[in-house]
Amino acid sequence: MAFSRFVTSLFSATLIVVAFGRGWAVQPSERLLPATTKGFISTHDVEELRTKFNATQLGEMAADPLMEPFIEDFKKQVKSKLEKAGKRLGISLDDLEGVYGGEVTGALIQPDPKDKMSHATALVVDITGKQKEADVLLKKIEENQKANKATKTAIKEGAVQITVYTQPLAAGEKVPDRSYHFVSGEQLIVTDHEATIRGIVSRLNGQAKDSLADVKAFGESLKRCAAASGQRHHVRWFIEPFGYAEASRAAQGGKKKRGTDLLKIVQTQGFTAIQGLGGYVFFSTENTEVLHRTYVYAPGVKRPANNPNKDKYDLAMRMLDFPNSVAVDALEPKTWVMPDVAAYLSFNWKMRDAFDYAETLVDAVIGDKGAFKEIWLSLKSDPNGPRIDIYKDLLDHLGTQVTILSDVKLPVDLKSERLMGIIELKNPASAATVAKTVQKAFEKDPQAKRRVYKGQVIWEITQDDSLAEEEIELNIEGVGFVSTEAPAEKDKAKEEEKAQEEEDARLPNMAISVFLDHLVISTHVDFIQDFIAFQGDNKNNLGNADDYQRVRKALTALGSKQDSFLFFSRTDESYRATYELIKENRLPEAETMLARLLNGLFGSKEEGVRKQEIDGSKLPNCNQF
Repeated sequence: MAFSRFVTSLFSATLIVVAFGRGWAVQPSERLLPATTKGFISTHDVEELRTKFNATQLGEMAADPLMEPFIEDFKKQVKSKLEKAGKRLGISLDDLEGVYGGEVTGALIQPDPKDKMSHATALVVDITGKQKEADVLLKKIEENQKANKATKTAIKEGAVQITVYTQPLAAGEKVPDRSYHFVSGEQLIVTDHEATIRGIVSRLNGQAKDSLADVKAFGESLKRCAAASGQRHHVRWFIEPFGYAEASRAAQGGKKKRGTDLLKIVQTQGFTAIQGLGGYVFFSTENTEVLHRTYVYAPGVKRPANNPNKDKYDLAMRMLDFPNSVAVDALEPKTWVMPDVAAYLSFNWKMRDAFDYAETLVDAVIGDKGAFKEIWLSLKSDPNGPRIDIYKDLLDHLGTQVTILSDVKLPVDLKSERLMGIIELKNPASAATVAKTVQKAFEKDPQAKRRVYKGQVIWEITQDDSLAEEEIELNIEGVGFVSTEAPAEKDKAKEEEKAQEEEDARLPNMAISVFLDHLVISTHVDFIQDFIAFQGDNKNNLGNADDYQRVRKALTALGSKQDSFLFFSRTDESYRATYELIKENRLPEAETMLARLLNGLFGSKEEGVRKQEIDGSKLPNCNQF
């Protein structure tokens, strides 16, 4: 999870001043940073951000005496990581307290987009009214750098003198680490890349046309969010996704895992139409605990007037077609949604079209043009297969609405998080056809078991580890696909496979049924059984739950009408499995989405099952709050 670790380092570099908290006039940080900035996060007032966050329930929980032992241990872990990351700059965590007088910004930069190993980080701090504290900090940096045996030199860019610290050459390195900083007017700028800091100096007058502020995706993303908010934000952020991924990977030494490079593939499949996403975050507003507004800038492809291709996007990017609802309440929970789910997500998706548009992507991943069509032709014509026509027997019967439910089964264990996808079918006749298709697909499958619950057929598919061992997985840095390499090839890669075993994605167990004119797919057969058992109580459903109604009212006030996506989550239940596993010190083994994220953020550098570094046993029991 090198990518996630670097994201943490960059984000933490900015939050150092939040958590512990001469020349040109102060410039907005986006006017100083280059147009090649790929990641940006900023707060205009550290103290206000801190105060507002502390006023939320999350802040109150962190300040609860019950949490003190855990929070102190957590701070030690974060402090240790930040001090390692900041050693080159000679800055300890406590040194930055009180230096900020205004905006604080952290950025990830790709100085040369043509060079995929190009990367830089930058920190811009407004020190208005804090010159004395800044002078003390700079003296402290110099002392720390001497202790690190770094060499101090200086370079000039125009009239600005830039201080440079060169670290001793580490074992195995060919180029030493260097840091650069200068103070201009009321701003302190620190970076680890010479061309980047020289470029920042050239923009100090605010007139340059090669800054982040001139990037259309940046401007459009934040402008749209600002127009909708009408209030003072506490955090603003922006990411250019593919450049960000490349720069993050480069900062960790480049691509390390073998196998197909999914990042490279998606860039050839039209997804670069997503030029940026960004937004504002608000804490403790008049009506909300946490509010975020996010905008994705993905303009359509410009084509000649006489071009017969009228698609908005190219290739597999066309899969991402999520139309807005015609009716205002189209995505509201149906009466069949249980009232006690942890999370509810419903969205519109042109699934039939998306399947066809996936062809070029699948072919590229497999590395064989035509493989996509061959798969479905074989499914239809292979005499030893189920003889299913994927179009007539399934795809032509799909509707355009998908609902996903989740909950946490108690007592919590590694597989407690249950997920269920409920896919709309066009009508009862379509449901009957799809039910027959599901039966044909699994009735002769040795890993599928036919169950009947309250008269409803459910197919439970259990993955056989002995069969999985005969397959080699295609590793794509965080994504797993099953490949069919020969056993001899597996022997050649045995050691490498062993090192990455825990990182590879395995096909999960699942259960499938057709119920209430929907195709139902779940990670747990008992989740489908609970779903079936619930039906009949049309009043006691999620749509009528008090907490859902409160959230829905707030969303409507914010402008929610004919939506594309509708999401509701009970955070206490959604995160419960991860919380309990942290408490049991079993987080690295967890299979929840949040657990995987936290593993990436706080795990050690080793691949495979990581040792939990934070002592979760110090957390209070859930019922103590």
